[in-house]
Amino acid sequence: MRHQTGVRSAFAVVVAAVVLLGGQSVVPAHAAPTPTPSPSPTSAKMKNAKEQVAQLEDEASQVGEDYDAASQALEESKQRLAVLQADIAAQQTKVDALGEQVRAIALDQFRNREVDTTVQIFTSGDPETLLDRLSTASKVDDDINATLAAHEAEQANLTDMQRTAAAEVSALAAQEQKLAAMKKDLQDKVDAAQALVLQLTNEERAALDAAEGGSTTWSPNELDGVSANARALGAIKYATSKVRGGQYVWGSAGPTGFDCSGLMLAAYRSVGISLPHSSQAQSHVGRPVSRGELKPGDLIFWYHPIHHVGMYIGNGKIVHARNTRADLVIQSLASYPAPWAGARRVVG
Repeated sequence: MRHQTGVRSAFAVVVAAVVLLGGQSVVPAHAAPTPTPSPSPTSAKMKNAKEQVAQLEDEASQVGEDYDAASQALEESKQRLAVLQADIAAQQTKVDALGEQVRAIALDQFRNREVDTTVQIFTSGDPETLLDRLSTASKVDDDINATLAAHEAEQANLTDMQRTAAAEVSALAAQEQKLAAMKKDLQDKVDAAQALVLQLTNEERAALDAAEGGSTTWSPNELDGVSANARALGAIKYATSKVRGGQYVWGSAGPTGFDCSGLMLAAYRSVGISLPHSSQAQSHVGRPVSRGELKPGDLIFWYHPIHHVGMYIGNGKIVHARNTRADLVIQSLASYPAPWAGARRVVG
């Protein structure tokens, strides 16, 4: 009983001290500091997923850039082969024509073969006629030799062209195999990133999108009174018109699917300007401009080495095919976190 009374007394003293101190807690000098709470499993999961998705998408973007460059090289090879095959057909016609001439001459000689020239000289009763005939025969021989030489040279040219075409066909097959392997690697990375995203909640996905800058509103009226080249403004109108229904499709340049450089290609193609289908190749088009000199229609590049491109549309905003999750977006330039790599003015 005394023990309980003592405990109550001690408790009363503590309560009184708390009241006197205005509710402040009294911590003994020897007490350990309160530990910092560890991150919740949800935030750790979000951070890990964000990092993995960002890495996979960056790797996919680099592979996609190589894929675009390889695709363009393949298309150029096909065009070269088509020209070469047309040249081969023309050369074959020339060789065939010369071959007909050679066969006609040989046949004519066979039908009109004559006695040995020495015999004719000793048996001819008309030396002048014989000399005329010999002169004519010499001229015919010269023509025959020239025709034969021409046929031989043209046949050699044809053979060289055919060898070149065969090498081109072999190179095309190797390029197509390389493209197929790159496409599989690209799709594997995209699938892996999408699988990670699917594990996130809607709130976590929204946070992931916000980390890339989200999106912003834009109206064509924002171009009213803007000082920019008319064709650059036309390219902007095309690119921004594709945002609502466009999708991110690797290696595509429209009309509804685009990758980053494909959107720029299609936008400028709509106003009669040709661009290569590669952000690295596009980074050499036109002339360089600084960030402070940007005008609507300028192309902006990110990463080192370059593997992403978008278009400045004025008022601090850009339009680009961001990735397979976001598709095509308009956002503020300042909100896009990728490392700046430069800008180019295509026209104006």
